[in-house]
Amino acid sequence: MGWTASDFERLDPRLFRSFLAVVKTQSFTGAAAAASLTQGAVSQQVARLEERIGVQLFVRVGNKVLTTPAGQLLTEYARAYMEHATHFLEQINEEFESLRGTVRYAMPESCIHSPHFSRLLDRRKSHSEIVLAIDLKPSAGVLADLMNGDIDFGFVSQEVSQAAVVSYPFCFEEYVLLQSADDEALTCPVTLDDLLALPMVVYPSMLDCLNRWIAVYLAESDPVNLLALRVTGEFNDMRGALAMVEGCLGCTVMPRHVAAPALAQGRLREIIPAHHEGAASLAQQMVWIVRLKERHMPARVRRVIQWFLEMHSELRPVPEELLR
Repeated sequence: MGWTASDFERLDPRLFRSFLAVVKTQSFTGAAAAASLTQGAVSQQVARLEERIGVQLFVRVGNKVLTTPAGQLLTEYARAYMEHATHFLEQINEEFESLRGTVRYAMPESCIHSPHFSRLLDRRKSHSEIVLAIDLKPSAGVLADLMNGDIDFGFVSQEVSQAAVVSYPFCFEEYVLLQSADDEALTCPVTLDDLLALPMVVYPSMLDCLNRWIAVYLAESDPVNLLALRVTGEFNDMRGALAMVEGCLGCTVMPRHVAAPALAQGRLREIIPAHHEGAASLAQQMVWIVRLKERHMPARVRRVIQWFLEMHSELRPVPEELLR
């Protein structure tokens, strides 16, 4: 007959239900009752199968309907197909409806030093089957991973206007210019040139913090790049960068909550922009939770995002201007 794999496209799995009912009951009448169909519908569906395959599937012997050798082969195939389909649907249900499995997200490093992360771990204790897989990277990297489908959601310190992305306002960070308490006290820069003349310690997401600070306190809208800075120290994480600043290698700009312990213990000094009256709390940026609009999120991902959103009500109110 010369059958090929493409010929199986002729097999309509929707017809297997009636076929297998006839095999089981050895009767078109019994199959109709088992499949909740009329006898005529069962007969038509079996006839369609026989027409598409080109062989006889049943033969009548007395009051019974017995399968032919071809029908026996199709029985094995149809049963295996239905078992695989059932297993597949069970796996889909497990993936999207259960609270078991991996939740992948990414965020700037500053987020892991905030109280939110410890609160997340506390809530996760009651859902031990949720596995957290977290990457730390700047906001641009988080967004790139999201668009590539590498993570379920992410945190970014900038509002995303892309139509494919849904953003939830989460909290805000305040950025401060820091130096060592053991270093000679510096006058807060008044111009961008003043700032660029300062010795600076950098870390992966430092430019985002620095440019927000510059936009508020120096009223400069054009972002500064790394080449413009007088770099005197570089570390690949915030804690290492803070150690460099404490060791008098230079200044840095960092979220206040990350530097708060060192500030409270007198190891660091904030360079306060006295020339900008009332601006001490304005160098801040909204942190957003982002996810793909069209991606159906499993229940475990929805649960973790909901945990974070519930934390929002525990925080001090977000300034109204940051929500516009």
